[in-house]
Amino acid sequence: MEIYKKILIAIDDSKVSLKAAEMGIQLATQLGAQCAIVFVIDATKTHGDVYSEELPHDRLAKLTKKAADTYAVIDAKFPDHPFERFTPEAKPSEGIVNTAEEWQADLIVMGTSGKSGIKRIFLGSTAENTIRLSKTPLLIVPN
Repeated sequence: MEIYKKILIAIDDSKVSLKAAEMGIQLATQLGAQCAIVFVIDATKTHGDVYSEELPHDRLAKLTKKAADTYAVIDAKFPDHPFERFTPEAKPSEGIVNTAEEWQADLIVMGTSGKSGIKRIFLGSTAENTIRLSKTPLLIVPN
């Protein structure tokens, strides 16, 4: 049985993501493992919005603030647990997998919203894509 020494928790600003963070941090605490958190700034959403006249720089600033706000929620909920933070700009699944490889994570913990059918076809599934791309084992926390 493999012992997990480095656990990477992938988060966004969703409720299921916070549930996954809680599980990942508890697991890291129980195992005495290092813990890191990655919030990927979705590169496909940093281009701005022509219809609202939002510039790419403004869009990136909003997404970066969303990441900082989410980290603040995690900090408030787990003030005694130290963890590294990664905030790459990439497609979410690629950012998670690349961070896991660079940090040499033994396990990735992430949530899934459980979208199915048409919603999943059009919106994609970050969890599903991460599973396909990752060589690192994953713990998927359902909604």
